[in-house]
Amino acid sequence: MARTGEQHYLDYQQFLADGRVQSAGLSLMAACISGWTPAQAELGYKYLHGILFPQDYAQAMRWLTAAADKGDAASLTNLATMYMYGTGARTDGKKALELLDQALAQDYAPAARFIGLCHEKGIGVPKSAEEAFRWYLKGAEMGDMGAAVLLGDAYEYGKGTAKDLAEARRWYELAAAGEGEEAESAKEALAALKEA
Repeated sequence: MARTGEQHYLDYQQFLADGRVQSAGLSLMAACISGWTPAQAELGYKYLHGILFPQDYAQAMRWLTAAADKGDAASLTNLATMYMYGTGARTDGKKALELLDQALAQDYAPAARFIGLCHEKGIGVPKSAEEAFRWYLKGAEMGDMGAAVLLGDAYEYGKGTAKDLAEARRWYELAAAGEGEEAESAKEALAALKEA
């Protein structure tokens, strides 16, 4: 009996946990070819960021599109960032916003952060610090720590809202309590805020 995409994906996770990187990569690829959406989303992300596989934007686009076409919110958002910044694709702010709207319709909090970034930088929409602030607030309230860091920054520097160091500190502290890049960024911002 043939193995399913889900079985290949479980093999991938076990091989990765055991440090068998080559076997993990092969199992992840098999899960993708079988059409397993979570595997396609993960492989696209890994190719986009050069994790486990060499960075390859064409492969990232291929697998993220496969998962996004099935409605995977994280893949919709990652694909949107490729269009926002022209990473392996032509820059297309309108397409990025369409994808982000689809992810946000699934209550995927990071999509709100990236919609905010589109407004802050004028990608696909007119530049608006006020609109960016509104989207960062929405994302942070939905639980996205990246949005919380950007919200803290908006309060610290008065971007799109009144300058409010107490609010900046509150959002930075919330994000700093988490893990990953967002937590590190928040800790750095808190340290700089204390020195000011």
